[in-house]
Amino acid sequence: MSSLSLRGHEKMRHPMEFRRAKDQGKRRRTRHFRVNYLENGLAAHRLGMVVQKRFWNAVQRNRIKRCLREFFRHFKGQLPAPPLDIVVVALPGAERLQPRDMLLEISAVLARKEGHSS
Repeated sequence: MSSLSLRGHEKMRHPMEFRRAKDQGKRRRTRHFRVNYLENGLAAHRLGMVVQKRFWNAVQRNRIKRCLREFFRHFKGQLPAPPLDIVVVALPGAERLQPRDMLLEISAVLARKEGHSS
């Protein structure tokens, strides 16, 4: 399987995992996204996404999620150690972003994380 694929163990699925990242993790915010991240103690980074129904129709939600997964697939190898649980919460306006702009916005948040790690 290609290293650019998103494997099952790289996805956050359970509500408690999302809650833990939100409650115990660090937060960063951009104009269109909130990003929570927390060391997960596992061998790989994991991605969780929150794209709420109240803001977008199904087509818009799926497009946002597709772009976020694409970002994670391409940049997971460049994310700093230790492995993190990364939860990306889309905010209103995200549906109007081009995929490249989404990728730049999220990568800027995680790059800023690298510079402020303790």
